[in-house]
Amino acid sequence: MRLFPRRYEKQLFDLFADSAHLIVAGAEALARSLGEDPEERPRLAAQLHEHSADALALSRRISNRLAEALITPFEAEVLHAMSLAMSDVLDAMERTADLVVRFRLGSIPLPLLETAELITRAAELTVEAAWHLGDVDELREYRAAMRRLDTHAERLMRGELVDLYASAAPAGEMMQVREVTFELRRVLERFEVVARSADLLRIKDS
Repeated sequence: MRLFPRRYEKQLFDLFADSAHLIVAGAEALARSLGEDPEERPRLAAQLHEHSADALALSRRISNRLAEALITPFEAEVLHAMSLAMSDVLDAMERTADLVVRFRLGSIPLPLLETAELITRAAELTVEAAWHLGDVDELREYRAAMRRLDTHAERLMRGELVDLYASAAPAGEMMQVREVTFELRRVLERFEVVARSADLLRIKDS
């Protein structure tokens, strides 16, 4: 079923797609930030700051379009929540990169690098979902795929924390790595809100 019957449709679709593409750019910058030499991290963190600001601006534009769209209050509410969550994804990515810079961490543990790769995949899935907002039946697999990524990431991060607490690393370093781990967890939690919103649209129209 198509959600937007009038001229607002393409404008809304384009804005959601633009937001999703910003998430992909942010995820790639985050992955590079964790994997790059420390000297490169401030530049990448600055890129993420710009992406986050652009995503917030897009979220405001989407809110304005939703106020004009001829859709049900339920659909408007869910799409508004999805838009905010997409902006929150980039905000969480920015905080993660900022912490890595401020902590002046050296090499990042491999499980966290692998988690960043899963975040990049989650961003790609979100772009695909944004392309299919016009036909919510196509969103059927989105949340399931996101749940699989989230489960994999959760296992990686849980293992990293177990190894971290069992290590002989200084307490300060342990705390820093733990905080970065928690921030990555928050990125994935925001993705889950996006996926849940998409699933609500699909269920409502089924």
